[in-house]
Amino acid sequence: MLGIKDIAQECNVSLTTVSRALNNNKGISEKTRDYILAVCEKRGYRPNSAARSLILKKTNMIGLIIPDITNQYYAYISKGVSAFLEKVGYGLILCNSDRNKANEKMYTQFLSEKRVDGIILIPIKPKKDDYSFLLNHDIPLVLIDNYVNDLDVSFITNDNYAGARKIVTHMIKQGYRRIGVILGDENSSASNGRLTGYLDVLREHGMDIDKGILVYSDARFEDGFNLAPKLIEQNVDAIFAINDVVALGVLKYCYLKGIRIPEDIGVAGYDDIEQGSMLPIPLTTVHQRKHTLGAKAAEILIHEINNPQFGKQKVILQPEIVIRKSCGE
Repeated sequence: MLGIKDIAQECNVSLTTVSRALNNNKGISEKTRDYILAVCEKRGYRPNSAARSLILKKTNMIGLIIPDITNQYYAYISKGVSAFLEKVGYGLILCNSDRNKANEKMYTQFLSEKRVDGIILIPIKPKKDDYSFLLNHDIPLVLIDNYVNDLDVSFITNDNYAGARKIVTHMIKQGYRRIGVILGDENSSASNGRLTGYLDVLREHGMDIDKGILVYSDARFEDGFNLAPKLIEQNVDAIFAINDVVALGVLKYCYLKGIRIPEDIGVAGYDDIEQGSMLPIPLTTVHQRKHTLGAKAAEILIHEINNPQFGKQKVILQPEIVIRKSCGE
């Protein structure tokens, strides 16, 4: 098998010089570097990535942990991460926690042991102690969507409060007065931001707040299907779902029970996944900048890997309402 010694012998240089050329290090001329790389290309030599990572203590790999690989929102985030990493020569290890805390813990441990250069995480029920070991091992971490208090890491999200204000204000303008809400996890900063936006808009319009029509969920399709009847039994005239996948569950329940959308009840989602626009009654929702979210998270992480002395960043993107037909438009 062709090795670095063979390249050094053919180029009549030392092993150190070949290593410097392959790793784009200083200490050799451009002419020598170009010559060595040309010989490597001609002979089809590829450096052993495992050995190289042990020497350099760098893998050029990033770990990404998402809650639900079947949810198109997370797929777009993953695509944004991957697109940026490709541009800068990094690979990606994608892990699906399936909204399970034990799975998330397993994958963070796995990625740290495989010596990825950094991790991007959309956390489930996050607590500071869950991620402190990563920082103690100098593994850069960037969080998306759910913030962890007192954890010194970079964070990026869309403005959940602003997005909820926009969609709930629109629903009130459409004439809805008793708007039930299917939230995510009680510890989710994203879900709580949307809840705060909902509550503030209701107060500003002098409307009563009924906590009985605020329900929590795991933010899955089946939650929308199973929780819809509980809200409908309490005479809500509209339902605001934590995401489009939950909203689709609500719509399926209504379809099977002969409940007309939007004549009998209005439904709004959040995220703006493609399936919501393809329905017979297209879903009114909030557009999150999903691809941008992923790409920016990757950009921040690579910057921290290359510049560990820099401070942490907090980036908040602005969402936009997408008006279709599910709220009587």
